[in-house]
Amino acid sequence: MRVEMLSDHGGALLRGSRDRLRGAVAGWQLEYQQAWAHLRAVHRAKSLWQRVRGAAPAGERPGSPGGSWQEVLLAREDRAGAGWGEDPLTAALGVLPDEWVMLRGYRNRRGETDHVLVGPQGIWAVAVKRRRIRLHAVGDRWWWEKLDARGRSIETGWAVDGGRSWARQVNDIADDLAAWLRRNRHDVQVRTAVVLLHEQAQLGRCQDPTVSLVGTEPTHLLEALARYAAPLAAPEIADLVRRDHAFHQRRRDRRL
Repeated sequence: MRVEMLSDHGGALLRGSRDRLRGAVAGWQLEYQQAWAHLRAVHRAKSLWQRVRGAAPAGERPGSPGGSWQEVLLAREDRAGAGWGEDPLTAALGVLPDEWVMLRGYRNRRGETDHVLVGPQGIWAVAVKRRRIRLHAVGDRWWWEKLDARGRSIETGWAVDGGRSWARQVNDIADDLAAWLRRNRHDVQVRTAVVLLHEQAQLGRCQDPTVSLVGTEPTHLLEALARYAAPLAAPEIADLVRRDHAFHQRRRDRRL
């Protein structure tokens, strides 16, 4: 399978988050240095008798930044950043032949999705969610339970982005892509998938979801490609997807 990057909106968000976190840590370290310098100045100003009587109480000394929780946050965030480029879905789909192309970061007037897969067995719009949750999907009503490290439910909420369910979001994008292809004489179905990639993600109640696939493993998408295979002998379709993305990306750039 060939992989092409149309846009890297998710990566840009992650890099922005990393920069903000590093700036915060730098601020914490500066505050520590200033507090320690102030404390040393106070000690030097004490009389000899006060200094002889004993060291400053433990609570008077600022905590050392070495091994601090700020550094733990940085290390954790760096690991997340490294994992972004090593998308397990992309790696798993690498078994597909080169007739397949993955177009990452496709955008049209209805929004942006993570991947569009185009190959000899069909077209798919794929949304990827990296969340430690238990997902429930009943028709177009989707909700999640946030899980702790032991798999216990600690919070619930609707699975929505921008007021649309995750299903509606990817379906809207796929419908708009299908309309564009029809205008260019390719009346083909664009199937949709939502894949949870967190290693502790789970599926809960799943009844008549409005997407072709809701999965928690990259192999689930491979199985769906085979299950819904529809011969597609139109190599120019990938070019049409690229053209559509480029048009809407230019419109978005002009508005920014």
